[in-house]
Amino acid sequence: MQYLFDDNLTVSFQKVVEKSLIEFFKEHDLTSFQKMLRDGMNNICGTIQKRLLERIDDHFVSNTDHRKNWVIERRNDAKTILSPFGQVTYRRTYFRNRKTGEYAYLADKAVGYTSHQRLDALLEADIVAEVGDSSYRKAGNSQEKDVPGTGVSGQTVMNLVRKFRPERIQEKEQPKKKRECRVIYIEADEDHVPHQGQGIPAFEQRLVYVHEGTVRVGKNRNKLIGKRYFTFPPGIKSEKIWDTIWRYLDATYDLEKTDHIFVLGDGAGWIKSATQYIPTSHYVLDGFHLRQAIYRAAGADEIKRGALAQTIWHGKRTAMNNLLMSFLDQAETESRRDSIEKVINYLNNNWPGIQARRNYRDILVGCSAEGHVSHVLSARLSSRPMGWSYIGANQVAHLRVHHANGVNLHDAYLKNRNRNKDESFYDDLAKPPKETLPKASGDSHEIFGNIPTLRRGAGLSLGYLLRRISNTNQDF
Repeated sequence: MQYLFDDNLTVSFQKVVEKSLIEFFKEHDLTSFQKMLRDGMNNICGTIQKRLLERIDDHFVSNTDHRKNWVIERRNDAKTILSPFGQVTYRRTYFRNRKTGEYAYLADKAVGYTSHQRLDALLEADIVAEVGDSSYRKAGNSQEKDVPGTGVSGQTVMNLVRKFRPERIQEKEQPKKKRECRVIYIEADEDHVPHQGQGIPAFEQRLVYVHEGTVRVGKNRNKLIGKRYFTFPPGIKSEKIWDTIWRYLDATYDLEKTDHIFVLGDGAGWIKSATQYIPTSHYVLDGFHLRQAIYRAAGADEIKRGALAQTIWHGKRTAMNNLLMSFLDQAETESRRDSIEKVINYLNNNWPGIQARRNYRDILVGCSAEGHVSHVLSARLSSRPMGWSYIGANQVAHLRVHHANGVNLHDAYLKNRNRNKDESFYDDLAKPPKETLPKASGDSHEIFGNIPTLRRGAGLSLGYLLRRISNTNQDF
């Protein structure tokens, strides 16, 4: 690859290292040394990328077999691309197809650059990978700290996410062998996301996750086994949600070996409807919301709370309602009466889920849906003073869910972005161009020995250090 990395770049590399070391010995500051070295290497990398792109263009110009029906329209059109190394400006040739009349820069098509593209795919991937944890604006500036000049606007970042469409990523292939699990747990809840439009109420971004139980990983911490997250936007039909979950279950587990499937949640209609679409499943009201309802009805009176909890736990529905009616008669304010009436409706509407909790108490695990929603969704969507569009919230929610599921978003973006590259000519491209063969076959590859500072006998102590860095076989 002499035509990409020649003696000039070797000297440039030597100068970058030399200047960086001089800065270190002068200031005794490792950070300054690292920054100078990083910036210098970025410049060298940008030069190599420029040469590579122009080498690809030269390949199409000189090899008519790889541009069948394409003729040269004009030469040396400049394009500037923002790469992970900074701005790279290169020149390429504009071609016209004699049969179709199409115009194109073949070098750009070969590496996947579109006509109006201004960001390199790798830089785009670096930025998009930050969106799950940072705002569009912060994600756009995330690479600026390492490579000055690579910052982009929040609008640009949002456009990248829109094109990426993370909601359409297929995370994993169907397993070759289905897992066997006696009990499967499905937990569900939603995050209330503020809408960016004034006067428009918050909307629900839903979270569902499947797991196989818990295992203790610390003194006060459990870990879910085999968990898998799913998220769904507002307005989606319950049938679509649970069909997605059922397809996952059927593809992942040998359900003939499964005794129980439990659906745990707060009593929302869309959660309870799971039992209509997932065969043999049981809805269970989670303990957090059950305790919350008891507290709302009985207030701070521990005796009342204990009595109500006992009637519920022993499945005495009539006794529960009689006790709640007595609370209602004793209420002193209208707001208190309203609160108790809501609890009466809530507990009665969820009575089957309460009984399932009692009947299967020996094999149930605690529901942690509130905590998972907080960690996976709320931390980015609703815990900060910002408003969202429906599509924006759904896409960022999918980014966070993919990350929680172990998906490498950086790689997923590049895989999606590079689908249309033309790779048919790469084998020939790896060969040195004819004009560089004589130079490449001579002794110019002895690059370190040709740098005066690196020769043995040079008097500078810095030269000695650089010679050691060069890792040559000279006897020092």
